[in-house]
Amino acid sequence: MPELRDIRYSRQACIAAVHDYYQFLTKMYLDESVVAEAPPGGWPAIDVLRDMDKTSEVLELLRHLPYIRREFEDTDPEGSPRTHFADWPALASLVADGEEDCDDLRLVTEGEELCEILPPHVFSLTNGDGAELFLVDTKLGIILWHQCPDEIKFNPSREPVFDDPYDYLEGDEEQAGWRGDSRAWSIPDFFEILKDQFRELNYVPISSRTVKDATKGDNEMLELVRGIYREHGWPDLDCYRKRECLKAVKEALKERYPGEEGSDVE
Repeated sequence: MPELRDIRYSRQACIAAVHDYYQFLTKMYLDESVVAEAPPGGWPAIDVLRDMDKTSEVLELLRHLPYIRREFEDTDPEGSPRTHFADWPALASLVADGEEDCDDLRLVTEGEELCEILPPHVFSLTNGDGAELFLVDTKLGIILWHQCPDEIKFNPSREPVFDDPYDYLEGDEEQAGWRGDSRAWSIPDFFEILKDQFRELNYVPISSRTVKDATKGDNEMLELVRGIYREHGWPDLDCYRKRECLKAVKEALKERYPGEEGSDVE
């Protein structure tokens, strides 16, 4: 297992890992138009987040990350099952317009349990009720998956960080507690974990916007969709036919499961 002493945080490496993950999603199901790359100089909207009690490094990272565009609707694209990745420039615009404040953003991105105790050098990649909580630690160079599902926590496709937070935090029970309820990986390995779930079709997109978790019990519908992905070449990206696959998924759901989420969207 990798140890913390062997991991280093790099802003550019983090940006590259997020970019690579989003590009991977566009190759499988996500519409390329919803991925927004940072403009030269970064996202200016991030300036209004100075009152969010985050370090300057967190704000600089947020300023330069790519994002999956969101309109905060139910049909906004998911980046993993039940999970929307935080569109921080859009969230910042809500603050600028007076619709939210920085405390509100911490609540919706970090959750009620953690928003009061996360340190300033940690921020969330996701937001929304029921979303998975992916937390970037810009000091340690890791991502912590809070309350990681057991099927990944105990059988990960990439080695998690070895170190016990109760050891490296030297008696800080509050901080060690939430970290102990998480599983941690280096930033590149974390995104490979997510990609592996898609490669194995444990995560199954049923449209360009919606992703289902096939590990949550038997599901005849998802077995049908998984078969369609395989028929269209997945996971071999040299052979995979994205457009034809998504069209076939839509038609199959419309025929076999009318009204199912995803059967009526492009």
